[in-house]
Amino acid sequence: MSQSFFHQNLQFARLFTKKLNEQLTAIGLFHSQWLIVYYLKQSGPSTLVEISQYINVEKPTVSRTVDRLEKSELIEKIPSKDRRERRIQLTEKGKQVYQEAILVVEAFEQTLLEQIPQADMEITFRTIKHFRKKLT
Repeated sequence: MSQSFFHQNLQFARLFTKKLNEQLTAIGLFHSQWLIVYYLKQSGPSTLVEISQYINVEKPTVSRTVDRLEKSELIEKIPSKDRRERRIQLTEKGKQVYQEAILVVEAFEQTLLEQIPQADMEITFRTIKHFRKKLT
């Protein structure tokens, strides 16, 4: 049972990311970029270490994605006292893209949640929280 459960979860996560990418490409983003834009909008100026901890990927991977976002003028570096620390924030253009993307993401997620009873959602959420706690 557990192997099937986790296998299904991984398959869902991959398909979710693929389908969300199809939606986000209309505004020039990919899921990996959206995660960073979303985090910066919620948390404000942040370091690459903070972002990598939030999305649970290695710092070099975050750095490459941040470089692409910077080239697209969605984020900008903030001068820091510590030269080793790279702080970034959303630009005005990045904030506008966030506003467009959040509508796309919320609409996509809503289509998935249609006809799922609230009680089922609460159980699923509690279960995910339980798994995350066991992994940290």
